[in-house]
Amino acid sequence: MSGIIYDLLGDYSKQFIIRSASLVEFIFCVFLLTLPFQKKNGFGLKLGIITPFAFPLILLMSVINSLYPQLFSGIMNIFMYLFVLAALYLLYRETISELLLCLCGAVAIQVVVGRLYEILIIVLDKNPYETLSLFKEMVPLRDWALYYLIHFIFCTLLAFLFRRNRVYEHDRANKRLIIIFSLIFILVTVILNSVSRTFEGENNILDFIIRTFAILYALLTLLLRTRILETSKLKQDLLIMDELLYSEKKQFDSMRNEIEIINMKAHDLRQQLANISYKLTNQEVDSLKAAIEVYDTTIKTGSDILDVILYKKQLYCEKNQIRMSCMADGRCLSFISPTHLYSLLSNAIENALEAVQAVSNVNQRMISVSIGKENGVIGIHVTNYFNSDSSFKDQVPQTSKKDKNRHGFGIKSMRHIAKQYNGTLSFHSEEDVFYLHIYFPIS
Repeated sequence: MSGIIYDLLGDYSKQFIIRSASLVEFIFCVFLLTLPFQKKNGFGLKLGIITPFAFPLILLMSVINSLYPQLFSGIMNIFMYLFVLAALYLLYRETISELLLCLCGAVAIQVVVGRLYEILIIVLDKNPYETLSLFKEMVPLRDWALYYLIHFIFCTLLAFLFRRNRVYEHDRANKRLIIIFSLIFILVTVILNSVSRTFEGENNILDFIIRTFAILYALLTLLLRTRILETSKLKQDLLIMDELLYSEKKQFDSMRNEIEIINMKAHDLRQQLANISYKLTNQEVDSLKAAIEVYDTTIKTGSDILDVILYKKQLYCEKNQIRMSCMADGRCLSFISPTHLYSLLSNAIENALEAVQAVSNVNQRMISVSIGKENGVIGIHVTNYFNSDSSFKDQVPQTSKKDKNRHGFGIKSMRHIAKQYNGTLSFHSEEDVFYLHIYFPIS
């Protein structure tokens, strides 16, 4: 194969092979980092059209690099980065900032793996500019196969080490940071690559130091990239939790109005029943009174928020054959804002109801809520049975709801609210019983 390339390209064949290997490795790194990305329509067709344009690009880079090896060795990589960035823009639906971040990650991974391989050659007392073989004699098929195998394995390991499972939205500040970070990183990488190549080859110790510095620089870039992604993830999580809090506030206001109307109607029904009771049998009167009592139950815990939640959940329990016991002193929760308190308790009880609803044993379809002062702290405890066949993630039973995208934000929201009031949230399970504990210091 190398003989055919040499016959076609002559003096440019060596650079053509090197540049081809570099581009293939770079595209492989990019591919690993784009796994969470959403593809555009016609992905396969566009990829097929774009791929042939890589040949003239590699040829151009090979010719220029052969004629001006010192001057353009690093700058040539810019053409490769621009080509891949343009391809990503045509193939994926992600923003330019997200694509740049992916590009930086691929560049950094390639630098780490490439320099590590060169250090390995130096350790074996060989010159990485003269050979890529790890053996005494060069056998092209064996050495190229081993070269790609080592590079692909380490590229895969680094890509999955610094991977993310989904794409998060970046706010304007983060987008600006990503663009600046990406441009600076690529520019510095090109400059360092060009400058370092002029000093490499003088002695093995200097070569080792230069390559080690390049590896550390690339690893630092990967860590900074991860930090940027974590910041975007945190901001998006907080945004979702704010949306949930707003939605829950509207839900609470609606529930409170509904309960007031229901209580008024129940009071009217009780009066009407008293007026017509002489026309009914005692059994019919008792049955109607029991039905009215379901909707006219007055709950007084000392907290209007808790009263509304318990009332609504009791109606749900009556409808779904679930028993709910509650011992609560709502007054001790007065330091928590109404919106936060509603979100905290509503999420805790809703999670318990969802879990217990999947329990087939009627005697175990029950939850317990306990709120009050204990041992110098304020404690909230929610206990429920759950289906032993339920799947767990991070010790939390997974939801059975169809929309799983926002599952887990209930726990995150509860933990976030607890921390705002210097509280703690913990949970554990014993056999088929799940325990949720929230503690607040008594101020």
